Amino acid sequence: MKPYSPQELEACGFLSKMFGSKPAENGWKELNNLLAAANDITSVSENDVRGALKKWGVKFSEENLQQRSGLYRKLADLVYTDAQSADDPLFARTERLAQLLELPPHLIKLADKGAKTAAYFIRCRKLLSGEEKLDINAINELFGYDYEDGLSIRKQVFQAHFNLLFEDISKEARYSPEQEAAFRADCAALDIPYEFKNNIVNALHKYRDLWNAEHQKLGDIKVDLPLEKGEACRAYVNCGLCQNKVIEKEDNYFELTRKFSIDETVNFKGEKLEHPKIKEEATVLLELGHFFLTSKRIIYISQKNAFDVKLQDITKAEFDNINMVTFFTKEGKELLFKFPDEAAGVMYILFGRVQKEL
Repeated sequence: MKPYSPQELEACGFLSKMFGSKPAENGWKELNNLLAAANDITSVSENDVRGALKKWGVKFSEENLQQRSGLYRKLADLVYTDAQSADDPLFARTERLAQLLELPPHLIKLADKGAKTAAYFIRCRKLLSGEEKLDINAINELFGYDYEDGLSIRKQVFQAHFNLLFEDISKEARYSPEQEAAFRADCAALDIPYEFKNNIVNALHKYRDLWNAEHQKLGDIKVDLPLEKGEACRAYVNCGLCQNKVIEKEDNYFELTRKFSIDETVNFKGEKLEHPKIKEEATVLLELGHFFLTSKRIIYISQKNAFDVKLQDITKAEFDNINMVTFFTKEGKELLFKFPDEAAGVMYILFGRVQKEL
């Protein structure tokens, strides 16, 4: 891949021909085309460069340092992206071009710094895609970086890479051990710690629990409960026992929007205005307790109540995708349990797996 592409020269206008003036921009395009046509920049001579510029009345000066630096930077970007070692022959091309363009040392240093930064991003991305031949230590050595020099760039590259994949993880709401192993390998390849912000850590932990609930072997947890012969406790968690009720309450909106027509004879002292009543269905928390899922039953125990239902007597379960799981029995009862947010989906999945094993 070459850093330069041929550019079309500007046509000279009528006035330019009449007065003998030439567009200076063509001088830089002519030089660009000279470099684009060269098989190896080291074979380009000073006379070639001056000839290309002289054709359009251009000479090197303080005013055109920016154009010269821009030409150098194009080559430097490519060299730092492709070089395999500090003594790679590619670097001879940048040295030769700097001589041809008569660039001062401070501009060469500035252009090299920018080229390194741009190339470092590219090579770190290639490390994650498997396209880069060097490892991160060799790249750092090539660029003259220590661990801290490129750390922020490496973290940015990984974060952008992670964010793309995290979209699919969050849509699936699952985080497998294979996915975690791949991310850890990516961090190792970039020589950065495997770490995230707290909200991402919490999300990954939740998605891993859901993945485990679907794929890991069902457990046999020891609990202080009188279990039946051959019965095993699969999971237990704190919960709230709830119930759907119809609640009657005053229509506050009516109070805010009604209008009065008042004359001098009306007196409201000590009187209470009655508001219309409305009824609505709501889920009410009755009490707090403990929920146990075994291989044969669901069991609820609190300070006041205790009951169990055989799994074979439960027709289905519904999850509100937040924290409520409702169990429907053959007798037509609805048992509503409110679980911690991180546990509700897990309990719903485990219940489905256990019931299928009956």
